[in-house]
Amino acid sequence: MPVVIIVAAAVILGGVVVVAMGRGGELSRERPELPARSEFRTWSDVAGYRPPPALLGYHAGATEHALSLIARIIAERDAEIDWLRKRLADAVGPGPGPDEDDSAGLASIGDDMAASDPASATAAVLRRQHSLGGLPGEGE
Repeated sequence: MPVVIIVAAAVILGGVVVVAMGRGGELSRERPELPARSEFRTWSDVAGYRPPPALLGYHAGATEHALSLIARIIAERDAEIDWLRKRLADAVGPGPGPDEDDSAGLASIGDDMAASDPASATAAVLRRQHSLGGLPGEGE
């Protein structure tokens, strides 16, 4: 038994000497790449994102960074949608009441869509849907 302990101690001491002389290689701590803002352009990018694994679970720094990027992108898009809705409300004016015919209003939106850029046309349609009873998913 003492011979086994002496041999083990000699192997450990030899390993320490080899590493101390610089021949043992480097112990590197790999850091995963943090996700870029361009990786989250669509909902499928967010759904398909898999944070880099760590010893126990996911790499906390990369996961935190990805979640903050996603939150920032969603907040920016929400602000843009809100801005477009306000701009459209100013341009279109109040919508018809529930009992009024909206054929003239829809025709004017069609004219606006033909004469304006796609973002304004989309905003006009969204505003009209909102004034006629809400957008899908609202109020649920």
